Amino acid sequence: MKNITGIILAGGKSSRMGTDKGLLELNGKKIIKYIIEQLTPNSDALILISNNERYTELGFPVYSDTIKDCGPMGGIFTALEKSQTENNMIVSCDIPNITSEIISYIIANIGKQEVLVPIHDGHIEPLCGVYKKSAAVKFKRLLDTGNYKMKDALKTLNTKYIDVSEHPDFSENTFLNINTPQEFEAQKLK
Repeated sequence: MKNITGIILAGGKSSRMGTDKGLLELNGKKIIKYIIEQLTPNSDALILISNNERYTELGFPVYSDTIKDCGPMGGIFTALEKSQTENNMIVSCDIPNITSEIISYIIANIGKQEVLVPIHDGHIEPLCGVYKKSAAVKFKRLLDTGNYKMKDALKTLNTKYIDVSEHPDFSENTFLNINTPQEFEAQKLK
C-alpha cells in the first residue's frame, strides 16, 4: 500500500487551446488517459479536479474547484481538500509524456516536506509533484490574499526540489505541456 492519491488537474480554461486539453485525442487516445495510465500504478486512488462534467465518463471521482478562477493553486487546494491521504501526487492533464518511472522516482523521494517538485535544467515543474494534505491550510491562506502564483506558494511552503534530469527515463519532452493548437500538432507528429 503506497498510501498516496493520484490527482489530475484538468480544470484549466484552456484559453490558448480553445478547447479542453485533457479531452483532446493524441494518437488515438485522450491526453488525460496517458496521465491516468502513468499515475495508476503509482497511487492507491485517483481523482480528477475539473469544472468539466465530461471527465466523469472516465469513471473516477471528479471535483470542481472549491474556490473558482484561481488557476492551478485553486485546483491544488481543492485536490488537497478532497483527498483522503496525506501524500498526493498531483499531475497536470497537459503533460502526456510524463512516465510512470519518473512519477515513481518523485514519490520515492517523499520526506517530511510539504511539497516535493521536480526540477530539470533550471526549470521547476510545480504541476507534477507531491503535495501533503496538511499544506491545504497554507494554500487557503494564499488564496485568501489573492495571490495565485505557484512560485510564491512554493516559497511559502516547505518545498523540496528533486533533479530528475539524470533519471534514465527523463527526456527533453518529459514535461512538455500542450497549451496551443501548434504544440498539439507538433506533439501528434512525435
